[in-house]
Amino acid sequence: LLQKLAFKATRSHNDYKYYGTLCPWLQIRCLRLLQYFPFPTRDEDKKRLEDTIGKILSTEKKKTSKGAKANKSNADHAILFECLNLIIHYAQNGEFHNRAMLGKAAALLGRFVALKEANIRYLGLDCMARLAKVEGTLPKIQEQLTTIQYSLHKDLDISIRKRALDMLFVMCDEGNAPKIIQELLVFLHAAEYQIREELVLKIAILAERFATDLRWYIDVILKLLTIAGDYISDDIWYRVIQIVTNNERLQKYAALTMYKALEGKIHENGIKVGGYIIGEFCDQMFSKKITGRNLFNVLNRHFPTSSPSTQALLLSAFVKLANTFEELRPELSKLFSRYKVHADVEIQQRACEYSAINSNGDEKLIESVFEVMPAFERDQSDNMLLKRVETQSKRRVVEEKGEKSQTTEDEDEDDEDEDEDEEDEGVFEDQTQEELQALLQSASGSGYLYSSPLLQIGVKMQVGTGHEMKMKIFYGNKSTLPIEELSCSFEKTPDATVSLVPNDPITVEAKKQERQFLRIQCHRPMSTPLGAVLRFTHDEEEIDVHISFPIIVTQFIKAHQCSGKKFVELWKSWTHEAKTIVDLASNIEDIDSFKDSLSNQLHCKIIDMSGILAKPKTVLCLAGIFEATRRGTSNEDVLRMPVLVRFQLKRTAFQVAVKSQSSALSSAIMASVKLIHEKQAN
Repeated sequence: LLQKLAFKATRSHNDYKYYGTLCPWLQIRCLRLLQYFPFPTRDEDKKRLEDTIGKILSTEKKKTSKGAKANKSNADHAILFECLNLIIHYAQNGEFHNRAMLGKAAALLGRFVALKEANIRYLGLDCMARLAKVEGTLPKIQEQLTTIQYSLHKDLDISIRKRALDMLFVMCDEGNAPKIIQELLVFLHAAEYQIREELVLKIAILAERFATDLRWYIDVILKLLTIAGDYISDDIWYRVIQIVTNNERLQKYAALTMYKALEGKIHENGIKVGGYIIGEFCDQMFSKKITGRNLFNVLNRHFPTSSPSTQALLLSAFVKLANTFEELRPELSKLFSRYKVHADVEIQQRACEYSAINSNGDEKLIESVFEVMPAFERDQSDNMLLKRVETQSKRRVVEEKGEKSQTTEDEDEDDEDEDEDEEDEGVFEDQTQEELQALLQSASGSGYLYSSPLLQIGVKMQVGTGHEMKMKIFYGNKSTLPIEELSCSFEKTPDATVSLVPNDPITVEAKKQERQFLRIQCHRPMSTPLGAVLRFTHDEEEIDVHISFPIIVTQFIKAHQCSGKKFVELWKSWTHEAKTIVDLASNIEDIDSFKDSLSNQLHCKIIDMSGILAKPKTVLCLAGIFEATRRGTSNEDVLRMPVLVRFQLKRTAFQVAVKSQSSALSSAIMASVKLIHEKQAN
C-alpha cells in the first residue's frame, strides 16, 4: 500500500490528494505502523521497502519549494519526518545497514535545520540527535556543526536552542570537544537562566569525558564557577573533588588554581570546592610565597559571608590546616571555641569536636583523624551526572510537547512572512497575581517574577536563613531593540531595608541578559509583598511596569525543632492567634508531598505529632523562628520570635492557625499563607 501511494500518484487519484499529496495521513499511518514490525528478511520485501523509502526521500526538493502553501508543506514534511523516524528505528535496532540511505537521511536533516520554518528546524534537530547515535552517521552529521552553533546562538525560539544544545552534546568527540566546549562557555554568558542548569551540567560532563589534560578540565570548571556559579549543582562540584582526589598529579595544580581564585571574588560553590581541596592538599602548596597563614587568610576572608553549610565545610578545612601548620592551632582553637554556641547545629557540632581534638595534644590522634581522604570509587558520580542529563531531557521533552503546537493557515493564504513581525505585537503589562503566586510556591526559590513578549524577569532567592534574604534578578530582553535606562524603585516601608546593586539605571541590549543583586533586611513583620515600579525606555517610549517582589514575612523565618509535647504546651500558653480557611487553587493529590511543600514555603520544621493527635495524617504542625533587626543597628542585634503554625488539611481547602507572642506577626504569617495558596477569583 505504501509503495502504491509513493509511486502511483496519477491524475486519476486527484480526489484522494491533499494539496497535491496523495493520502498524506494514510502514508504517515503506514510508516508508523511499520515501526511495530522488524525489518523484512526476504530480499524482495527489503528491496520494495528501500525503494519506497528512497522515493519518499528523493521528492524532498520538490516538496519544500518556496511557493508551497502552509498546509501542503506541513503534510509533505510530516511524511518525510515519519520516514526518517522509520529509518532511525531500524538503524538503532541494528536492522538497517544501507549506508547510502543513512547518509542521504543525514544530508536531508542538514537541510532541514537550515530552513526558515521554526517547526521544521526543531523536528530536524530532534531527528538528527537520534540519528547521531547510529554507528557511522556522526561524521556526516558533524558537517552541520556551524549551522547547529548558529541555531544555539541566534535562534529566537528557546526550544530550538535547547535542541541545538542536545545536538552539540551528542556530536562532541575527542577531535572537536575543545571547540564545542568553548562555544558553550561563550553561549553561557547570554543563555536564559532556565536553560543554564542543563547547559552547565553538559559542559561539565563533556569536559571530563574528553579531557586530554585534566588541568584543562579544572580550568573549565573554574570558568563555570565564574560565569554561572548559581547553576553548579552539588553533583558537579562533588565530582570535581573526586577527580582531584583520585589523580595525584592534579592535586597541586588544582589547589594552587583554587587558591588564586579565592584571592578574588568567587561564587559560594567555588568557596566549597576551594575549601575542600586546599584543606586536603595544603601540604603540597607550601612554599616561600604561600604559607599556612596565607592559606588560612584566603579561606577566612570568605567565612563571614558564606552560608552555614559552607561555613561548616570551611571549619573542616581549618582543622586540616591546623594539622599541617602547627602555628595556626592557637588562633584556630579560639575560632572553634567561638562557634561552639552557634545557632546552626552542624557548625556547633563541628566546632565542639574540632576544638576538643585540637586541644587534646595527642599528635597521633590528630594525624589519624585528619589524614588525607582516600580515593573515591571511580565512575560512581559520573553515572549520576549522566542520569541527571537523561532525566532533564525527558522532562523537557514532555514540557515542550505540551507547549509547542504546529499551526496552519487558511489554504488560500501564503505564510512566508507570517512570523517576521510577531515580537512587535508584545505589550508591557503589569505583573499578574498568578506570576507572584507561582514564584512564592516554588520549592527551588527561583522562577519568573514577570513575563511579557518582550521582557522576562527571573529571580533566584536565598531565603529561610534569618533576618536577611538575598536575591539575584535577571532581566532578559527578548526584543530586537535595547531596553534602556532600566531602574527599579521600591515603595518606602518601615518594615525592611532594601539595597540594590548596581543601583544606577542599566541597559539590556537586544537578545541579552543583565542582572542585579538585591539584599533585604527585615525590621518587622510584613503583611503584604514589597511593591516596586520598573521604569525603562523601549523604542523611544517611556514605560512603567508595576510588580510585587516575593518579599513577605515567611522569607525571614528559620526552621526550629521541638517535640510534639512542647508544641502543645506552647500552643496552649500563647494567646496571639490568627486563623482562617483557605480555598485551594487545585486539589491536594498527595498529602505528604503537600505537607513538605508547606514546610518549605514557610521555612519551618515539621513537628512529629504521632501519639499526641488522634488523626495526625490530616494535621500539619510547624515550628520556626522569625528574625528581624532594628533599623540602624548592626546585624548582630537580632530580634528572634518563635512561631507555631497548625494546618487542618482537606482535599480542596485547609484551615490554618498561627500563634506567636505578637499579634502582628501571627496576622502577617496568616496573610502570607493566604497569598501563597488561596484560589484567585476569576
